[in-house]
Amino acid sequence: MAATLATLASFNIANGEEPVGGLILDQNGDLFGTTVYGGAYGVGTTGGGPSGYGTVFEITRTDTGYANTPVTLHSFDVTDGAWPQGKLIADASGNLFGTTGSDGANHYGTVFEIAKTTSGYAGTTELASFNFANGYLPEGGLLADANGNLFGTTNSGGANSDGTVFEIVRTASGYASTPVTLVNFDGNHGSSPTGSLIADADGNLFGTAYVGGSYGYGTAFEIARTASGYASTPTTLVSFDFTDGSGPWGGLIADANGDLFGTTEYGGTSDDGTVFEIARTASGYASTPTTLVNFNHTDGAVPIGSLIVDANGNLFGTTSAGGAGNSGTVFEVARSASGYASTPTTLVSFDNTDGSGPSGSLVADASGNLFGTTSSGGADGHGTVFEITGSGFVPKLPAANDFTGAGVSDILFRDPASGNFSDFVMNNGQPSFAYIGIADPHLQAVGVGDFNGDGTSDILLRDPVSGKLSQFSMNNGQPTFAYIGFA
Repeated sequence: MAATLATLASFNIANGEEPVGGLILDQNGDLFGTTVYGGAYGVGTTGGGPSGYGTVFEITRTDTGYANTPVTLHSFDVTDGAWPQGKLIADASGNLFGTTGSDGANHYGTVFEIAKTTSGYAGTTELASFNFANGYLPEGGLLADANGNLFGTTNSGGANSDGTVFEIVRTASGYASTPVTLVNFDGNHGSSPTGSLIADADGNLFGTAYVGGSYGYGTAFEIARTASGYASTPTTLVSFDFTDGSGPWGGLIADANGDLFGTTEYGGTSDDGTVFEIARTASGYASTPTTLVNFNHTDGAVPIGSLIVDANGNLFGTTSAGGAGNSGTVFEVARSASGYASTPTTLVSFDNTDGSGPSGSLVADASGNLFGTTSSGGADGHGTVFEITGSGFVPKLPAANDFTGAGVSDILFRDPASGNFSDFVMNNGQPSFAYIGIADPHLQAVGVGDFNGDGTSDILLRDPVSGKLSQFSMNNGQPTFAYIGFA
């Protein structure tokens, strides 16, 4: 079955312009994302340049598919931030969290929350505002740990003006209003981190820096979790040297073996970007990336977004340029018994009329349909939201077990973006839907069973980086999280 592209919505400045951060899905299948520009507070520019300060939007799932007009949940007005570029995340209550690259109270970018209400969504709450000394230009998305603490990166600012990694601590009453700077980059260990972070079960953080390192072409790094917090100096896992890639813009992902995967915007054989792997070893990580794909423009160029992986280990992503229409592609790198195909399979080539410049990462639903955004093009020329059916993406099947102790099997679902677990409770023929809780989205659900003997099923999680096993115990409706050990 060939992959089929459908445009779900086109942006027109009034409802947003230039969606680059990718999408998330909620339990109803509704899509959420951000646009860098546009919205209610357009400023008007000469020469046809972008207008407005950006939006947060929703595209509602309907009985027949999706609404073709995005619902603007919020338009930024500079006082509460401007130019959101990163992917949103959601907590177990459906509250949305994200970043703006500029403005806010201190003018150098913000972290915000949009609360879920009984009737929809509230306006933004500014959780933190950057002041350059603690960072500037938070362009990537956020990561939430099991305690609700938020982690992210700033592209600039900090002690050396090379960017930072920060934490916003969850408190009893909400969130700390001042970000904690975990790392100040110094060029030698990397500079200008732009992508989102991932974490392992020990709380170690992993990410990329766009430039800097030993050769100046960017790095992949780890920030070790310690007994008292986090190491203040990142461990450089890899320094790119252009031949193996240049400019890793997106974040990393990890497979079941703990191997790390990502993309570089440029470099490689044709200077059109790469897909790379950093192998997990007995002592840590390989110091040299393995180049899986060298793009050649014909099959795509300038990959910016992070990758996603399906149940068979196949990698899926986007290039923002190249392809048959020279407007970007959606691609697959197939997993084989011996490794990965060195040539990507082009699933879709954009031609500007259906969108141009897909920059964010993809998201997949439970049926394996892929969703994403293009930064420009489409009916109005200002970007699109698209769906791809028949891509071959193999989703992980939901598990069936008794999580409530009612004596009948329930269906367990997991939001791949936020890590939220939800339970479709059978209730003896009267189904209902309920949240269970949230776990780090990078922890893989590998099994279910009654691990604590309380008569209800629990969820077994595995960290793909360290191999550490954790247990999400239901405790008769009161979920708790506990470590088990290493495997």
